[in-house]
Amino acid sequence: MNEIPERIEREMFEIRSRMAPDVRDLKQHVAPQAVRKKLVARIKDRVSNAGKSLVESVKRQASMVGEAGRKGSPAPLTDAVKSDPRPLVLLAVSLVLTLMMARKLSNGRGD
Repeated sequence: MNEIPERIEREMFEIRSRMAPDVRDLKQHVAPQAVRKKLVARIKDRVSNAGKSLVESVKRQASMVGEAGRKGSPAPLTDAVKSDPRPLVLLAVSLVLTLMMARKLSNGRGD
């Protein structure tokens, strides 16, 4: 009967000794500096990929504008905008911001 507690204690000691490196490794991975470093790298990667994707989309839509002009039909352009509206939205936001700034500047000069 005395063997059972000793065996349990021995097994617990073995388990703890095997877990010690894992716990230290886990502490390194959840340290604030490590988390921040991984997060910054992930954000940079996603921003870079989004930028590349947006540039490709703008190029594709610009070529569709040329094609629509040559053919005299807006169908290729509308198809491109339906498939990816980001460049058109970006253009619209830029135009609105430009007009707002121009209005603000012209109101400032009228005084």
